[in-house]
Amino acid sequence: MNCHECRYLMFDLIDDKLSEDLRQEMESHLDECPSCAQKYDKMKARDEEKEKEEKASGLFWYLLMPSGGFKRFFFVGAIFTFILVMALISVQLNKPLFNFF
Repeated sequence: MNCHECRYLMFDLIDDKLSEDLRQEMESHLDECPSCAQKYDKMKARDEEKEKEEKASGLFWYLLMPSGGFKRFFFVGAIFTFILVMALISVQLNKPLFNFF
C-alpha cells in the first residue's frame, strides 16, 4: 500500500469500516511510514474531539454548535416561518395572537 491509498482510506479506518485484510495492511503501512502515522494521529484526535463536542445535547446546543451547517439554517428558518405564519393568522383574524406590547 502506498501513502496515497493509505491517506484515502484513513477516515474509513477511523470509522472502522474496513475489511480485516485492508485494516491490517493499513496498520502495517502506518507502522512503517511516519508521515502517514502522524497524519492518522491528527485525524483521529480531531475525530475524538468532535465526538466530545457532539455529546452536548439540547436544542440550543444543537442549533449553535460549531458544525451546525444546514441543520442550523433549517431549524432557525422553521422557527421564523412559524412566527411569520402566526403573525399572518393574527392579521387575518383581526386580533393579536401574541401580546407583546
